[in-house]
Amino acid sequence: MFFLFIIQRVAITLKDVFKMKHKSATYLFILTLVIGLTYQMLPYTPLSDSVLSIIGTVWNVILAFGVGYFLLRRTFLEQFKHFRFIVLLWGVPFVILTGVFFSFIYAAIFGQPTTNSIGETITVQMVFLQVPFMLMGEELLSTNLLLALQKKGFSFLWSSIICSVLFALWHIPAYGFHPAQLLITLMPARLALNYVWKKSNSVWVSWICHFLYDGLGFISFFR
Repeated sequence: MFFLFIIQRVAITLKDVFKMKHKSATYLFILTLVIGLTYQMLPYTPLSDSVLSIIGTVWNVILAFGVGYFLLRRTFLEQFKHFRFIVLLWGVPFVILTGVFFSFIYAAIFGQPTTNSIGETITVQMVFLQVPFMLMGEELLSTNLLLALQKKGFSFLWSSIICSVLFALWHIPAYGFHPAQLLITLMPARLALNYVWKKSNSVWVSWICHFLYDGLGFISFFR
């Protein structure tokens, strides 16, 4: 019931987005959604695996950066100008412990969760040459949503909840249609990353936390 309430509240809030002023923020919100959704469509295009691998690696980071830069340039660029090492020090364990804790809760209630389909193709080379760009893309998709919603007048709390729900559902192609799993495991991790981003005012800090958190998960794929 709690997650149904959250989804209903997000849907109501999204309707409000289109009724308010600040068109640049509205456009940023809509275009960011489109970028995230079209990324999910890439595997269904007739592109070869090699071309798809390259495009999939940079799709989100290039397009999300582009729309953020052109629509909310000054606010968008601010997150690239800062780096708070002290936030990184507590942010890494905070994100990891949050993700692990809620994954444990899900497993205790529902059983073993499905794994990320990337495990079928992941290589060490991919972890260091492709994943960093893919995760920066995910960070920019998320921070675009946060910036757009806050520009529209929403609190950071509700902006973060909406962003985290969308972030979780964007992973349906990777984990399958298991909304309870995605909301219970990925949503809290995204909320933690959003908090780290807010406290550091730095996408670099949240990106490093994201990479280290996912990196721990990738270790299991190499056993």
